Amino acid sequence: MLRLSIIVLHQDDDAKLESTLLSLLENRNEKHHEIILVHNGSYNDPYGLSVDEVRMIHASDRNGCIDQINAAVSVARSPYVQILFPGVTVETNWCEEALELLTSPDTVCVGSPCKVESENKVLYGLDQSALPHRRFAQKQNNRIAPVLCGTIFRKKILQLVGGLNSLLPREGAEVELQLLFEAMELESKIATVSRLSGPRRTIEGRDIGYETGRQCGQIACAFGLVEGSGVEIDSLAKQLSHLAGGLMSPKTVAERLGWVMGVRDRSLANNIRDRLISAAERLDEAVEEERNHSSGYRRAA
Repeated sequence: MLRLSIIVLHQDDDAKLESTLLSLLENRNEKHHEIILVHNGSYNDPYGLSVDEVRMIHASDRNGCIDQINAAVSVARSPYVQILFPGVTVETNWCEEALELLTSPDTVCVGSPCKVESENKVLYGLDQSALPHRRFAQKQNNRIAPVLCGTIFRKKILQLVGGLNSLLPREGAEVELQLLFEAMELESKIATVSRLSGPRRTIEGRDIGYETGRQCGQIACAFGLVEGSGVEIDSLAKQLSHLAGGLMSPKTVAERLGWVMGVRDRSLANNIRDRLISAAERLDEAVEEERNHSSGYRRAA
């Protein structure tokens, strides 16, 4: 019986992709794990991988990273899906702790701490207390939000909330999804042991800068306009004060300028509001259905 579907995205670097596939093929249990590779047709598969080893899905160049992940989730055959980016490698039993945590019906996803190659550091996920700002945690605590890389999701719940937001790049989509989970009072956890490793850029995604700040500002604005979302937007005066403070640090000025511009942009407001409404309706229907079967996923009223 399949326990986990591992989704790997090809991003035009065959060497990194093959390092990920090799580690998976060496460490997976064939009966319990399936590997789904999403690519645009540019990967030539020099090893002649069989369908039993890797299922391949072709995605158009027009489809971005998030659309590719959503497409792979839709065809996954197990109840749990994990997202890996090329260059990340796994160790033996890399998913067992996360799958054990997911036996709790209240838990919808479990993030995996990732070792940063050549740095002797572990990235546990996003600092939940900083959201909607995107900050990483390097210590295990109870306020960490999973990033996409390495996270194992309960497939049913991910689909019920509408999947990942395809209007956003990877970095924004993981922030938006975590805020949506919080608004729906859905619980995410972080595994305690790191059994994944990869380059920092692969694990984190895009560096903090103007564009990341702008996207996070847009997301914050959209959630701030939805009553009960739990996100509050600082006053313009406070935002400008933070911006002025950032001028003393070149590393943060671009992000803060992007944030100020993003919170004034309401282009995502309707999309996120509709996602929240639809997610709440579908989750309530699922809860009622599961209640009739004496089990289910809890969502607070």
